[in-house]
Amino acid sequence: MGTESTHTPDADSDQRPRPRLTARVVVHDNGESECTFHPVDATPEELLTTWITAFDDSFVDLETMR
Repeated sequence: MGTESTHTPDADSDQRPRPRLTARVVVHDNGESECTFHPVDATPEELLTTWITAFDDSFVDLETMR
């Protein structure tokens, strides 16, 4: 009989692991920007539905906000 715990840290937590995301920023000829986030390991099929895009006035520069 061992004395090692069989408890897994955070096993009782309701938090799910956060997916790793990547972002792509596109600046159009008219100067407007859009930033799209999607999972790093998304398949081509998943990329059709698993993403979110923020348009020019919906995001700010991180350094400016610090």
